[in-house]
Amino acid sequence: MKFNSILSLLLAMCLLTSGSLVLAQDQAETPAEDAITPIAIEEEILEWSDYTVKAYTLSIWGGSFGGATYLDNKPLAERSILTDGAGDIIAYDGGVLFESRDTRHYDAAIKEVKSGNAFGGRIGIYIADDFHLDLLGSFASGEAVTSMLYTEDPDDAPNESVRVDVDSDPDFKVYKGGIALMYNAKPATMYGIVPRLGFGLGGVINRYSQLEDKTAMYLEGNFGLTYDLFDNMELGVQADLTTFGFEVDELGYSKMVSYVTYSLGVSWFIDRVPEQVRAAHLSELN
Repeated sequence: MKFNSILSLLLAMCLLTSGSLVLAQDQAETPAEDAITPIAIEEEILEWSDYTVKAYTLSIWGGSFGGATYLDNKPLAERSILTDGAGDIIAYDGGVLFESRDTRHYDAAIKEVKSGNAFGGRIGIYIADDFHLDLLGSFASGEAVTSMLYTEDPDDAPNESVRVDVDSDPDFKVYKGGIALMYNAKPATMYGIVPRLGFGLGGVINRYSQLEDKTAMYLEGNFGLTYDLFDNMELGVQADLTTFGFEVDELGYSKMVSYVTYSLGVSWFIDRVPEQVRAAHLSELN
């Protein structure tokens, strides 16, 4: 009886030990559900063509605004006939400066925007080696002036008339914003100076101090020259020819007008392509 008890105890201990060994082996062969198995990820190597935007440029400039003439009435002939209101000249305060009956002494009105100062900025987005899209904004100030031929004695010969300023708005301003496609003509580089050509469009606001704003869409041509000052900075001069339809109250329709702006500024180059990728691309071009 005692021997059977000892044998039963030994058998139970063997079964317990065997079960523990099997359980340990199963746990070793079966990974835990929350265990993370490392996976080797090969880093993707990007090439020049993989970068949509190659670089950015930030430019600021100041310069001269050329102004323009937007009304140029010719002197009335002897047989000219004006209907009521046809010869009225609008003042810059919104009233009528001269009515048709005043043309014996005042004639041939000219309205123009005098030259002034301008400044602005550009954000360039390089989409290729030498092509970039520029988002631009500018501000210019000048003086709007109305002048007319004045004849003290209408019976005198026409050559006795003199042109005098009869009205002005010294707070005339021009706001412009748009987009331009620019090309750096590096094949035409001379002495480190790179020509730049461009074409753009956008909107222009001609703002008087009291009269209603004259707004329009414009087309613009650009020509400039740039020179590298440092690795990431260049100096540039540029001429912009902006053409649009200027709404003229005296005519009752819009007249095509062109502004010319001359500017001098600096640009900062912000590269978006790793140095080794750009170097490899330049080596392929050469």
